Parts: sequence; structure tokens; C-alpha cells
Amino acid sequence: MSLPSRELKRRARSVLEGKYFFAANTACTLMLYSFFVALILQNTGLGSSEKPLNLAFYYTLWAITGLLGSLLEVGLIRYVYLLSQKKEMPLTPPLFYAFRNQPDTYILTYAFRYFLALIWFVPALLKARQIPVNLEPFALLGALLPVILLALAAVLPALIVSLPYALASYILLDQPDCLAREALRSSRQLMKGNYLRLFRLWLSFLPFVLLIFGTSGVAILWVKPYYHTTMSQFYMEISHQKLPEEPQM
Repeated sequence: MSLPSRELKRRARSVLEGKYFFAANTACTLMLYSFFVALILQNTGLGSSEKPLNLAFYYTLWAITGLLGSLLEVGLIRYVYLLSQKKEMPLTPPLFYAFRNQPDTYILTYAFRYFLALIWFVPALLKARQIPVNLEPFALLGALLPVILLALAAVLPALIVSLPYALASYILLDQPDCLAREALRSSRQLMKGNYLRLFRLWLSFLPFVLLIFGTSGVAILWVKPYYHTTMSQFYMEISHQKLPEEPQM
């Protein structure tokens, strides 16, 4: 019998009990990386340039740094996945796991997944590029409205096309020698019949997404480990791994 979302999340909280400090520190490192990368790229001034070459270079830098951030996130995913399996933790720093184990495979996997999702946001991005600089506050709000609507309209299709490949990272953790296309294909096979379950699981995290925005990103230190641990529980169930027995009360 399939476990409901609330049970997967309860098991995730149980796994993280007493381990949240290290998981939150790892998530903090990821957040600081994203913050400083965004700050550096914004200060280059390339994003506001009218030259197509500068803009191309700017978005290429964003793509590269985003993929490098994904490699770091694999370390957090592996950490909570090992916790979920109740396996012994390695002594090596967890964040750099993907850099030492076929980084090209992880990069190709994430690049494919990001492309499928982000392509839906291209209309919003193009609309944002048309907004004149130095608008008055009320005029800026009116100009941003269609951008926001286009971005919101892109969320649902982006989530739907992401569903089949959501488990590729876990497959690569279980099979380190697997190729990117094999991991994506295996994820698609595992997800057959489970699309609605995972979509519901993702929707159950919507209040936490709002919490992240409401706390200016601080809540992500708690939400990110919680989400990845819940996804680990989901993967372990549908891949028919034996879930560790919970202690009897």
C-alpha cells in the first residue's frame, strides 16, 4: 500500500530528529553560495546591457553557476538519503560528493531537467526585458503585472514536465556508474503511475514555500533538508527499498 504524503513527511521528520543542525548548516552553505553568486553577477552590469553578446555571456554565467550549485546540492541530498537508509556517514565533506563522483553526469542530468522546466519561463523573461529602466513605482508595478502573470502561468507546466525525472539524482546515488540518459530513463520508468502522488507531495510543501518568502529565505534552512528527506522516503518506497523499522513506542 502506498504511503500518503503526511506519512512520508512524518518519517522524514523522524529521520532528521537530532540531525537537523548539520543538515541546516549544509543548507546554509548552499544559500550563501546562491546569495554571493547572485550578488557578483548583478554587479557585473552584464544583465542590464543592451549588447546581445553581453546578455548571452550573462545568462551563460547564470547557467554555469546554477549547475555548480546543483552539484553542491547533491551533497545535501546524499546526506539525508544516507540518514533515511540509516547508513554510516562518510568522513569526507558531503557537499563535494558530486565533484568527486562523475560531476559531468550530474551536470548533464540537471541541465536536462532545468531546460525542461525553465523554458516555460522564457515569455516572462522576455516580457521583463521590455520594461523600461527608472520607471516610477506605480508605473513599475503595472509593468511587472504581466511578467508575474506569465511566470505564474509557467509554474504548472514546469512542474508537470519535471515529474518524470525527479528521481534521477537518487538513481545516480544508488548507481554511481550510471550514465545521465540511463538515470533519466530509469527515473521515468519508476515514476510511471506515481505522477499524481509526487505532484500531491510537492503541493503539500506549498505552505513552506510561502514561509520561505515570508521569512526572506531564512526558513529554507529548515525546509530544504525536510523536503529532500521526504523525497528520499518517496524514492525508497517506490523503488521497493526496505524502509528502516521505526522504534516501537
